Amino acid sequence: MKTPRNSGFTLIEVSIAVVLIVIVATSAIASLRIGMNTMNGTEVSANAAAAIREFREYTYQDSIDDLDLRNSQSYSPVLGDGTAMPNSTGITLNVVVTAVDDYDPTVVVASNESRTRVVEVEATYNGAKILEAVWLSAEH
Repeated sequence: MKTPRNSGFTLIEVSIAVVLIVIVATSAIASLRIGMNTMNGTEVSANAAAAIREFREYTYQDSIDDLDLRNSQSYSPVLGDGTAMPNSTGITLNVVVTAVDDYDPTVVVASNESRTRVVEVEATYNGAKILEAVWLSAEH
């Protein structure tokens, strides 16, 4: 006489299936988290670039003396008209203004010897450097 075999899965088969599901789910969650961080980093970089561009526009009419006053200052991002820039929470613009020779901007001089400046703006996000830009400004 044959004894009927119980249909179903053994404990080992169920355990292996659960382990495989956990591994797949963990990998999917990790991939999603990396993707979200990448998207956030891209958005922050784009906002930092826009903040530097808008700061350049905002200071475009500054005289050399006004630029000198901005040396070693930190600013919250503003639009070209001076209003606060939207979507820029956590971004800070750090400004360094350096006097350079009027004919050779690679030579640093005293501020009273020249009317040409190198303006360096570094954008940081929550203290971490994101982007920087450098340009010349001159009065003649």
